[in-house]
Amino acid sequence: MSHDFVQVDAFTDRPLYGNPAAVVFDADGIPAPTMQRIAREMNLSETVFLLQPTSPEADYRVRIFTPKSELPFAGHPTIAAAHSVLSRRADKAELRLLRQECAIGFVPVEILRSGAGVLLRMTQGAPSWTAAGLSRATVARMLGCRESDLAGSPFEVVSTGVPWLIAELSSLAAISSLEPDQGLIARECRVLGAAGVTVFAERGDGGPVRIRVRTFAPGEGIAEDPVCGSGNGSVAAYLARHRHAGERSGRYLAEQGIEIGRDGQVHASWEREGGALRVRIAGAAAVVASGQLLV
Repeated sequence: MSHDFVQVDAFTDRPLYGNPAAVVFDADGIPAPTMQRIAREMNLSETVFLLQPTSPEADYRVRIFTPKSELPFAGHPTIAAAHSVLSRRADKAELRLLRQECAIGFVPVEILRSGAGVLLRMTQGAPSWTAAGLSRATVARMLGCRESDLAGSPFEVVSTGVPWLIAELSSLAAISSLEPDQGLIARECRVLGAAGVTVFAERGDGGPVRIRVRTFAPGEGIAEDPVCGSGNGSVAAYLARHRHAGERSGRYLAEQGIEIGRDGQVHASWEREGGALRVRIAGAAAVVASGQLLV
């Protein structure tokens, strides 16, 4: 049996930048163990499978796999899947909103069209925050930096669909010079129930990009994720809680992938309604390859 697939670079409008995800079409007949083997064969941080939805409220359903396991949600595969649905399905091509069904429920994806291009903006899951209970010395060893390179903010496991250990670095120089201990990251994050560690640093130069982000998930077979949508969602929730607690809403532009030559940009925003915090993450996408799986 054959299945069409595309490789989509998410969080960029330039092929060969951003974060690549494989998108497999018409995957309803593929057993989950085969999906996992396909994801391992693709050897990308995530492979997403498009299926028929189980609810009439959804436009499509996805299952998302890293090379090692299935995820309930992930950011850049959501961007890649929405881009692929818009380009392949004539009945969806002009929509302004797609509703993706996945293991965390329904994820709305807005299609924001402008003269500058198209941004796909997802509303992520309700945020949660859990103290990590790690010492500065342990986090410094995990990241391969000095304790003085860590900012004074707390270490937390934050989730908007996928839990990430969040740590803030004191400068761009610190975040760019990390030498992570992949084995230690995998062990500590396994204990914490986190997919990996996402770190960020404020640029502080007054330019359009506010922060730089890096993500490491060796426990999922991903030494460094080029541009991580769920990691950026967790950073946005972290900043909304710790840096902007008194503000109703906020937004900023983040960059990621610089250190590994996969530059991408993430538009992050949040707003509060009552006691709830809603986090949105947006980015562009570009198809870089297409073909058929013969499985």
